[in-house]
Amino acid sequence: MSPRLLAAALALLAPLGCAEMTAMTMAAKPLSKPIPYRVAYQPYPSGMRLMVHEDAQAPRVTMNVSYRVGATDEPAGKEGLAHLVEHLTFLARHGGAQSPRVWSRLLASGAQFNAFTTHDSTDYQFTAPPEQFARLVTLEAQRMREPLAGLTEEDFRVERDVVVAELRERQETSPEGAQYAWALTELLSGHPYGRTVGGTPESVLRLTLEDARAFVKQHYTPAHAVVVVSGPMSSADVKYEVADHFSALTGNGATTQTPSVQRTPPPMPGELKLPDNQRMLVKRGPVEHPRLWMMWPMPGLHSGQIPQLYATASLLRASLSSYLFQEERAVSFSVFPQVMDGMALLVAVVDLRKQEDAQEVAERVLDGRSAGYGRNWSLPAATNALFTDAYMELEQLPTSEMASYLRATGKPDYVGGWQQQLREGLTLNSFSKHQWDYFQRERVRMMLVVPEAPGAGRTVVGRGFSALPGAEDFGRWDVPLPEGTHDVRRVARPPGLGAAGLFSLSNGMEVVALKRGSMPMVEAHLVLHIPGLHPSLLPDVALQASWASMDGSHLHAANVGARTSRRVLDHQARVSGIAASGNLQHVLDDMRQWLQDSDVDAPVWWHSQDGFMRQMERDLQRTDTRARHVLEAKLFSGHPYGTAPTVEQAKALTPEQLSQWIDAELRPGNMTLYLVGDLPPAEELQRLAESILGGWHGGKGVSKAEPRREPPLPAARSVVLLDRPGAAQADMHIGLRWPLLDAGQVATADVLTELLEERLWNQLRERLGLTYGVQVQRDTRSLATALRIHTAVDAKSAAGSLEQLLAELGSLEDTPLPPKLVERARWQVARGYDLRFRTNDSVASRLMELSRLGRSLDYWEKYPEHLAAVTPASMQALVQKLSLGREVVVITGDAASLRPQLEAAGFKVEVHTPAAPVAKAP
Repeated sequence: MSPRLLAAALALLAPLGCAEMTAMTMAAKPLSKPIPYRVAYQPYPSGMRLMVHEDAQAPRVTMNVSYRVGATDEPAGKEGLAHLVEHLTFLARHGGAQSPRVWSRLLASGAQFNAFTTHDSTDYQFTAPPEQFARLVTLEAQRMREPLAGLTEEDFRVERDVVVAELRERQETSPEGAQYAWALTELLSGHPYGRTVGGTPESVLRLTLEDARAFVKQHYTPAHAVVVVSGPMSSADVKYEVADHFSALTGNGATTQTPSVQRTPPPMPGELKLPDNQRMLVKRGPVEHPRLWMMWPMPGLHSGQIPQLYATASLLRASLSSYLFQEERAVSFSVFPQVMDGMALLVAVVDLRKQEDAQEVAERVLDGRSAGYGRNWSLPAATNALFTDAYMELEQLPTSEMASYLRATGKPDYVGGWQQQLREGLTLNSFSKHQWDYFQRERVRMMLVVPEAPGAGRTVVGRGFSALPGAEDFGRWDVPLPEGTHDVRRVARPPGLGAAGLFSLSNGMEVVALKRGSMPMVEAHLVLHIPGLHPSLLPDVALQASWASMDGSHLHAANVGARTSRRVLDHQARVSGIAASGNLQHVLDDMRQWLQDSDVDAPVWWHSQDGFMRQMERDLQRTDTRARHVLEAKLFSGHPYGTAPTVEQAKALTPEQLSQWIDAELRPGNMTLYLVGDLPPAEELQRLAESILGGWHGGKGVSKAEPRREPPLPAARSVVLLDRPGAAQADMHIGLRWPLLDAGQVATADVLTELLEERLWNQLRERLGLTYGVQVQRDTRSLATALRIHTAVDAKSAAGSLEQLLAELGSLEDTPLPPKLVERARWQVARGYDLRFRTNDSVASRLMELSRLGRSLDYWEKYPEHLAAVTPASMQALVQKLSLGREVVVITGDAASLRPQLEAAGFKVEVHTPAAPVAKAP
């Protein structure tokens, strides 16, 4: 998130147009318009509070019920109770034992819904078309009145075991999450925030249904609740619906006023008074390289000092970027803030080459934590970037944060209040004082996580894997679909991307522009269309090296708060900028300066190459990277899509090769500029783009692309085992291939993906209890389509789980799909369709995807028609084209225990050790 190094050494020699001159000579500062919105606030006699945020352009209405109760409110010895209660409320049956569950009613409604628990709050959220608001408010009011209605002991036991499985999977397959949990419990030991949200498998297994009922009775009251509604509905209409359906919860007509629940959040922890030789805790864990965690406790949300926290995080990130980039002992790093009500944490994580380097690297971080060496960091630049971040966050109005802000400040205007904090609170004096008080080396808490010893697999706590009576009931829908479900077009509505304007500049560069949204921000993506089948290494390295070769003295990004990035995806290389809409000319001018000074500077490349290689080497050693490369090598055998880059290939690249590639490919006729957001009128926009970019004519090289060719389908099933000694779980990836799908088949593939995920989820999680979850995704490239399945299971059940997975896949081909099942899956796809286009970034990505896949701009407008045309027959036809029986299976786990059971089940297994190459260039 820190400002990138940008440059323009040759730009001053180029002739400037009118708008171009304006961008270069005007004061470069954020130029934003006010955000159009209205806020209404309504407190009720019961202590419940309602906030309504009106946004006339929003396509959906979102409702969030936030309770002021979280993990810090759990009784001692009952850790995980708040999270378990959140799960249990979805099992409630309002209306008797035979009535449908809340979960099923939400699924059938057409709404998207979610819930989550933090240290300080528990939130329930749904988003739906406005015409469904009244119906969903009724459902939410029922849940608030009786959160655990109709819940049985069996319901409780099954869901408690599901939560245990969730915790187990997080600990096994999400090392970062497990380590962060250790950091909390070890470095904040004894503090209310020094516990994990969700507890441990042991603590959850001790909980009872009576514990849950007592917790709900104490904390799930109207006085604990803040209700936030955001969308196109008027505040008057929202207040009416809430007053009508929540009548038993508002307290209207009561003779006494119940105050809203307030609390003093947990205090900041005191300083650790430890000798220097004990300031770094050492733990063994599931890491592939030693990992250093450094945490600074800082004031939390209720302090009003969150802008200072974010600015400090930006400064630390800039400092680490400067001197760790060339630090041979460090491989990579990340910096992030974590905000709670009473405390915040500034966290730095550094991956090391060797364990014994930890103390010296920590000293370097502590010595240079506030310097920002060589990165041109400044407080105004950091503040400007925070405004851009605020616009991006407000695109999807964070209703849970709005509730937290109200509890912390007593003010309902989160949108205006946060911007006011940035403008008025983030001064040089307040920032300096914040650093002096909290960002000191004496306050840091450190933990070093080192790799576990070979064979030191952890014991998994939890139930066995036999079928659970009643477990499948939670996953099964027990409510009919709404009337009219057969016509999914009433939910999956055209997103309006077909309205994008298309024009060309005088130099041949194409421009696609779409005005949308209510935020005064704009995204610009300059896309280079990569011909042929280059492996991604050359375009990626050339793009990054070219960008880094500029000196940055005349670019605007840092001054105007623009966020810049570069990415290579399939056959596109992108340079992107996001900023306030008034700064569009600055973003475009930065792109022009790069285009005119795009040659790779040899000293810059040789200077940065070592750090690039270290990062690449570290990424290639990650088990998830290795698993992906093996999967792709088998799925796209003999094709560039299956080629994994190597460090040796990267080292062989020279500045001359990189410059030659840039010179050959970087031409106006080979590029498209995508503009999305708060854009000026079409004629004005065309003049602006022409004046800034129309005078650039590009290199004079000649592209030498090989012809594109579709990769062949796999010839047979393959099972590859990536050895991870001592791992207690088997992390399983399965890949299948389709021939290249045409535009009309994509909706059918989406429905099949949805149906398959539900079937696998119900079978492996709900009926057999083998896993916490299964993810199924469609991966579409310009020359191939793949289906990817991922799950993690206990190592002892790996062979049985794989057999079950493959049997479920085979049943798709053997058994015709029931119409009701297809209709339900089609409805599920329709429910989330408009969410694909919720932000400027997602819209821009969809537009660029159309170009990458060779589809017309109106493709997404026609998609609802394609979706409505999906039938059991079209599904079965697509299943027949899937490479069933020729799956690629990649399992990461302990080969010594996994190989015998897989071979005993009849699978031919290929084992890769950590040192073995995972893919070779064809």
